[in-house]
Amino acid sequence: MSWFTDLAGRAEDFLNKVDQGAATALTKNSTRKSSLSSYSPEDSVDPVAQQGSAGYRASFQPQHEYPGPSSNQETHGFISAAAGNIKKSKATVLAGTSNVYSSTQLGSAPSGSGSSSVRASSNFVRPKKPEVDDDLLFDFLNSSDPPQSERMESRRDTSSTTPPSTRGLSRNSSLSSLSASTHSAKTEDGSARDFSQGDTPESSDSGLAAALDPPPATVDSAAPEEQVGQVLSNLRLENQLLRSEVTSLNQEMASLVQRAKNTQEELNQARARSDKWNSEQSRTDRAVRDLRSQVDDLTEALSAKDAQLAVLKVRLDEADQLLKARSSALEEAQNERSRILQDHSEGNSLQSQALQTMQDCVRESEAALKREQDSYRQMQSEFAARLAKIEAERQTLAESLTSAERRVTEERQRAEELQQQAKSSRSAADYAKQELHDYKNKASRILQSKEKLISSLKESSGLDVLDGGAGAAGVELEELRHEKELQREEIQKLQAQIQSLRSEIQELESQAVVEAESWREQQQDLLEQQAQQSRAKQEVEAELERCKQELQYVEEEQHRTKSSLQSRIKDREDEIQKLRNQVTLGRALFFMLFLVSIKLWHGNLKSSQVK
Repeated sequence: MSWFTDLAGRAEDFLNKVDQGAATALTKNSTRKSSLSSYSPEDSVDPVAQQGSAGYRASFQPQHEYPGPSSNQETHGFISAAAGNIKKSKATVLAGTSNVYSSTQLGSAPSGSGSSSVRASSNFVRPKKPEVDDDLLFDFLNSSDPPQSERMESRRDTSSTTPPSTRGLSRNSSLSSLSASTHSAKTEDGSARDFSQGDTPESSDSGLAAALDPPPATVDSAAPEEQVGQVLSNLRLENQLLRSEVTSLNQEMASLVQRAKNTQEELNQARARSDKWNSEQSRTDRAVRDLRSQVDDLTEALSAKDAQLAVLKVRLDEADQLLKARSSALEEAQNERSRILQDHSEGNSLQSQALQTMQDCVRESEAALKREQDSYRQMQSEFAARLAKIEAERQTLAESLTSAERRVTEERQRAEELQQQAKSSRSAADYAKQELHDYKNKASRILQSKEKLISSLKESSGLDVLDGGAGAAGVELEELRHEKELQREEIQKLQAQIQSLRSEIQELESQAVVEAESWREQQQDLLEQQAQQSRAKQEVEAELERCKQELQYVEEEQHRTKSSLQSRIKDREDEIQKLRNQVTLGRALFFMLFLVSIKLWHGNLKSSQVK
């Protein structure tokens, strides 16, 4: 910050010296004018006094004549030297624009002074200062306005130190530099003229004529000075207004850039959220694919169970065939039993063989019955285990479907939140666009006001061609044109920045629209996937219901077959019991017949022995 304070101190020193030079030049000019007015010819009663005063006026008048072309050339040389020094220092010419106007007043005021004004001008012309960086200079100009307190104090000091005879002229110059209206300048000029007329102590007719007829050079030089002072005050006020406008525009540009950065950060956050949402969507897609694979596995399991049910039906048919075969075998056994009963009388060998065959058949039928009972129990346990497994799978499917529905609702809520964020970003972009439009209108109004100012300056410069200060006004016009070009370039840069910001905002809007469309499409895909999952869930539930019905039908059929098998087994057990009873009865009869035959054989043997 040392270079900044050094630069500010140098600028203030330069401005103070310019104000002091202007004050000294104005003081000397007003002193000489007052001396002219005080030594004007006066009418007196004494002719000797008239002759003395005339001689004194004749001897004094050549010394106080206004300078001719040579003094004007010196004044213009002083102005050109000061303007050259100001142009060489970029920081000073931009920071002290209002003080340049005071230096030009100095160039127009000493038109009635001689070599003393040239010496005063040579005192405050400073050597060439080192150039300052343009970026640092613009930062300095945009930060704050240069202080004006010391210059105002120096002007007050110079106005207070002026003698009473020159107060009217100094007051006239100060009021013409501060006022912005033509009426006030003319009023002060009139008061100065009245005051200069009122300073003449003589009241004779010759003194009144001399007061009413001031020197023509003084009148001709006072009017352009007033006009130039008025124009310069107007230009100074306009320059201050333009500076305030430029600072406000810079502040607005900074706010717009900050808003653009904020919108860019929000866009990056929205992109991060969309990436996160896409990753979550991929996870949900993976989960959906897993659920679909599980559904496919369940359908395959159901088809396998259908095949197993078909196998069970085939086994039941085989069991029926076996029962039929066994029934036929029982019938054959009954036929065999009848045949044995019929052939029982044929011999013990045949009956024993028949009994053996019958026992074998009974054993085989009992073993087959046990096997059928074991297979039925095993099939029933397998069926119960499969039913429990199907119920567990159905429960897991229901839980997975509920979790998928919950995820879909969460994704829908996130999509709605993203839509709300897109709407808020769109409204912020519209607000920024409106601010850019207002800024453009304000810049166009500033350009129009500058063009009006330049046209008025051209008109005023056309009016001031006849005056000796026309060169100074031309220099001021050149300075104003240069400042206008600089401000126009700055406005063009601002317009380019506005255009770039507008293009960035349009790109952000297009990106937001594209992302909103992609979010809508993804939401639509999610809704479709949810509908597909709901349809798949309904299909699985319908398939499960059909499987339940089929299982219930199979259970009923198994129960019926079980009851029929039990009834058949009971009938067969009854028949076997009957056969056992018959066999025991046949054995008893055979034993009785055997005993009877033995008894008969013993009786025959005894009778034969007796014989």
